[in-house]
Amino acid sequence: MPKGITSNLAISIDEFIKSKGIKKTFIAKEMGITYTYFNKLMEKDNFTIDDGNRILSVIGYKIDYDIKSL
Repeated sequence: MPKGITSNLAISIDEFIKSKGIKKTFIAKEMGITYTYFNKLMEKDNFTIDDGNRILSVIGYKIDYDIKSL
């Protein structure tokens, strides 16, 4: 886990990206942002599913979730 990432969702996305062998510099470039801005996005306190999907869409993935009763 890179220093600064605190959101469980962002941590999961970071680990997923690593598991696929994809460079974060590639994702940042495809998103049209700097690597520095990409890191700030991953490190923000209120990292959302929309943020995650914006990142993952670059590599052909998305977050899928269901809300279920207990």
